[in-house]
Amino acid sequence: MFDEDLTQLSTADLMESAAECRAMSARADARGLEHALVYADRFHPDACTPRPGRRSFEGRERAVVLGGDGCPEIADFAISEYAAVLGVSAGVAAKIIGEAMALRHRFPFTWAQVLSGEATPWKACRIVRDCMALSEEAAQYVDTRIAALIDTITPYRLDKIVKAAKMHIDPDGARAEAAAKVRERGVFVGRSDEHGTKTIYIRTSSGAAIRFNATIHALSDAQQAIGDTRPAQTRCADAVGIIADPVFAQELLTQARNNPTPATPS
Repeated sequence: MFDEDLTQLSTADLMESAAECRAMSARADARGLEHALVYADRFHPDACTPRPGRRSFEGRERAVVLGGDGCPEIADFAISEYAAVLGVSAGVAAKIIGEAMALRHRFPFTWAQVLSGEATPWKACRIVRDCMALSEEAAQYVDTRIAALIDTITPYRLDKIVKAAKMHIDPDGARAEAAAKVRERGVFVGRSDEHGTKTIYIRTSSGAAIRFNATIHALSDAQQAIGDTRPAQTRCADAVGIIADPVFAQELLTQARNNPTPATPS
């Protein structure tokens, strides 16, 4: 099907082809999760023959649990070998295997929906990833609440339902997770590119972000009011430097308020 000239298709046929490609992609993603599960089953420590020269506790390979409480173990060496075949890092391979294991063992109803084509695999994987810290019992409670909803509502609404279910079944864990998110806050500055541009990433409270955004746009408007005709986003970028000098920022805002010159549209 990939050899056909899409420009020759009618609009209806083009839409049908696009939907078919999307369905094929979802089936391929589901099949990839199945591959990960079969592979993990073959490398459960009890099924592995100890490799020559390998020393570990009781003669077995060291085992790890990737999918959370209730998932079976997998020999640690198998993760790197799976990564090498897929051409990804060991961390990515562990994530793929872990999400597949979590779906089968902790979210069986969601996994059934994925296999039947009723749930998009990436959405299901996102849910199990968000619930990785839950106990097996708590995860299965979330599973019963969201399995039939995954492809029927927006990701935003689904996220709200998942959070509510987590709070209901494990309030202490939900509060601990919220506290951990607070500890992740910070300001992160990237490297300069060849044009002398840096990227700043800020993780802060919603209130602080809203106030900061309002101040940036106020300074952008102030620049426009005194004659700056550059695009609004460019002025906002410069406002980051202005806000670092509170005296200058206040003078600019005052001057803009007192400037009788009408602003030109950006």
